Amino acid sequence: MINLSKKMKALIFSMVCGLLASSPTAMSADNLVLKMAYQPVADVSVDQSQIVWFRPNVLGSEQGNVNIYVDGEFQTALIPGSYTAFCVKPGTHILGAWLKDAPLYQGKQDMANSVSLAGGKTYYIQVSKGATTVSSMLQKGEANALLKQTRLQDILVSRASAVTACHYTSKDYNLSSDVMFDFGKSSLNNIKAGGREDVAKVAREIASESAKIVVIGHTDPIGSANSNRALGLKRAETVRALLIENGIKADNISVSTAGSNEPVATGCSGLPRNQKIACYAPDRRVVVRSYLK
Repeated sequence: MINLSKKMKALIFSMVCGLLASSPTAMSADNLVLKMAYQPVADVSVDQSQIVWFRPNVLGSEQGNVNIYVDGEFQTALIPGSYTAFCVKPGTHILGAWLKDAPLYQGKQDMANSVSLAGGKTYYIQVSKGATTVSSMLQKGEANALLKQTRLQDILVSRASAVTACHYTSKDYNLSSDVMFDFGKSSLNNIKAGGREDVAKVAREIASESAKIVVIGHTDPIGSANSNRALGLKRAETVRALLIENGIKADNISVSTAGSNEPVATGCSGLPRNQKIACYAPDRRVVVRSYLK
């Protein structure tokens, strides 16, 4: 497989779209360049505010580019099924999303959408379905269910001077049910082939970077809330034991459970039980959260 640099991707993008470099425009929804599927973002330091702005690819979505502006300057352009994540200084900012506003680029002159952003907080903003400038701010759980269907828009270069590189306080390592636990399982003997090696890889990566580690167990929604919290905790404790086995100091690792409170699977509720169990597999995960030094 050929790995292309960002500059080369941008060049290919411009050639395919037949665009001038001065006209920021996103690709079509069936592009092959946006490779990176959504990864949940980590928390940022208190001197920054993080924004995750996304555009689900839902039935009835207006086609064309939605230009995203920060304080009247171009950040990126979103097509259906894409997202952007960026950071700014806390305080008041003008945030705008404009559908097909070329060639006049009205979004640059739009000073109406003033938003006050708090330090250390992440805001999730969904581009509206229709041809309108209005966007919706969502809670993390609701947003993540939609974001998992999107890919990162990392081709276009931001021109927003207020946007800065994010300073993350932690990094998440997601251990999926593909290598970890089947339905209702949580012990060392239940870990699937490849699971121990994946935990060992995580241990090697976090050995030098982490000041503190929290292992968080997750479950699917089948069963009671109490039993799911207990199951999530058992899964976290099992992974903690493996991290210690791989050289991480026990004093540096704590465990927690989210139970079934942070689902990522959708469209499973009406299925027969066996299909439902399979559908909910992405929820049966363990997250190793490494707090950076």
